[in-house]
Amino acid sequence: MGKILLDTSIIIDFLRRKDKVKTRLFSLSKSDYSLYISIITHTELYAGKSIWESQKAQEELEALFSGIDILPLETAISKKAGELKARFDLNLLDAIIAATAIIHNLPLATLNLKDFQKIKAVSLFKEES
Repeated sequence: MGKILLDTSIIIDFLRRKDKVKTRLFSLSKSDYSLYISIITHTELYAGKSIWESQKAQEELEALFSGIDILPLETAISKKAGELKARFDLNLLDAIIAATAIIHNLPLATLNLKDFQKIKAVSLFKEES
């Protein structure tokens, strides 16, 4: 059983699409992988106005999080994220997510490959067909 760190884009895609069965998150949730997110992804998902305008949206998000482990921000992640931001001119939130993948040695599943592919230390998750 493998482990995967999910980028925010994977979860946003799932939440926005009507046909959830066709999403990457749905297929990953049906696999034998243990799913993880950074606390940054957790924060990003709660940062949208729509989540605070709908009790149903909040319940859907909580249900989704019940099957995903949330990794905290640690000193090692903070330091690595600073390095990644400086070296690769990344958005700070993406740098923290990338650093989380590196420090925890987890492949990163994302729909925004261009944001992370320049960082060789980040292993991008590719589903087997």
